[in-house]
Amino acid sequence: MPDNKYQTRDAVSVPLDNGLIYVFSTNVDTEERNNLGQTPLPAVAPALAFMGGNSPKPRRARRRTADGWNSSFCSVTPAILAALKTAGWQISKIPKKRGIITGTTARAVTVYVTVRGIKYAWNMPQETRVKITAATLTALGIQIATAADIPTLVWGASLPRPAKAQFFLATGPGNGDTLSTFVGQAQEDNLPAGWKLKSPRLMFPGDPAV
Repeated sequence: MPDNKYQTRDAVSVPLDNGLIYVFSTNVDTEERNNLGQTPLPAVAPALAFMGGNSPKPRRARRRTADGWNSSFCSVTPAILAALKTAGWQISKIPKKRGIITGTTARAVTVYVTVRGIKYAWNMPQETRVKITAATLTALGIQIATAADIPTLVWGASLPRPAKAQFFLATGPGNGDTLSTFVGQAQEDNLPAGWKLKSPRLMFPGDPAV
């Protein structure tokens, strides 16, 4: 049946390429969820799962019924896609993965940290990158993204979300800049001198605290 905003929404997932798993909430009925290749989210989210990301995104399937359009995300599994098409579903094109910014002349550079096994990406201003310095970036778990990373980068996920740390960089008597950035999960308890956690990482319910 078509999506109904008054129905209970449940957390489900569909597989993406490169082992990533996209988690979202849906209110389509159980039969349609099975047809679309959606899996109920277990008590402990699977490895490489993320929720609310801007990129990558799953393909979307839709089909007209007597009550209107039924639409939701679907699995990329070839067998499921073939079955959906046979059943009259329209499948969207594969969403384009977000590109990266590289080089020292651009105003920003794409970087990432690893949290819960995923590469959480964002664009860091070059000014910030230079102030933090290359050695400290490494100590914070921040990696400069390359073209080879594009297929596995995750942008804008609400879960998991890395912790943030900050550092006061003195520039003169009574003056300075407060630098703030995401940090890798493995580096949270061993930050470089002067760096302190500003906000904790956000994880799925059921994930271990460490």
